[in-house]
Amino acid sequence: MKQFSTIHIFGYGETQIIGNDNNGKIQSSELTSLTAFVDHIKTFLPSTGVTLTNYHVIHIFEGSDVRYLGVGTEDRKEETSFSVKYDQINVTLLDDFVNEVISLLPPKV
Repeated sequence: MKQFSTIHIFGYGETQIIGNDNNGKIQSSELTSLTAFVDHIKTFLPSTGVTLTNYHVIHIFEGSDVRYLGVGTEDRKEETSFSVKYDQINVTLLDDFVNEVISLLPPKV
């Protein structure tokens, strides 16, 4: 079963999951798996043309890709964003992250 369609990891400290059964926001500081996942995504930084900055937002599009938009993306002074194909992502790190996000969502009423 598909657990989400999109996850947004915002640099200001929130993570949002969107899906049929799982929707909501949590504080990113509660996620123990976040650092390992973000560090994994950073390993895909292209060797040229992109400056690595802290993330403004990371978008995870289930089945498609992960898009890392670094600080500076919004003013377009330098290229600070890159994409990673979904099938390149470490499945264990992704699953751990997604399951932790879902486990921290407030109960459905």
